[in-house]
Amino acid sequence: QQTLADFWSCCLKNKTIMAYRYKKNRRTITLGENPGEKFVLTMASEGKIDTEQLCKYIEKNSSISEQDIKILMRALAEVISENVEMGRGVNLEELGVFSPNLRTKGEHEFEKVSADNIEKVVVNFRPASSFRKEMDNAPVKESTKYKLKHVNQ
Repeated sequence: QQTLADFWSCCLKNKTIMAYRYKKNRRTITLGENPGEKFVLTMASEGKIDTEQLCKYIEKNSSISEQDIKILMRALAEVISENVEMGRGVNLEELGVFSPNLRTKGEHEFEKVSADNIEKVVVNFRPASSFRKEMDNAPVKESTKYKLKHVNQ
């Protein structure tokens, strides 16, 4: 029986290290010591893959069928959702932790804080340290898809 570590290892063994792509953006900074218009780097979207593509990739790099992977992914999503709704974090050791959190309005007085202060319930994802290390070690390149016209004033 294949462990999760074996599964990820199998999926990742043939991967090609791709670089993160960035783009240059103009932003108006309103806080801090030097507010004003600045140029910053942001991540350039290279698109996303859907469940179908992900399942095919995993099938190609493992001994698990695409159909079994789809069933597993549906079950995983359901289990994560159920546990997060119960207030539990879900730790996928090789990937990271999904945990529930609240966005709330603050009050000056303790007595005024209630469920009415909840603006939104959200799910946070905190990557596992091994996943973060892999991300930290990936190369970075400028995207050729996006060009910001430089304006001298």
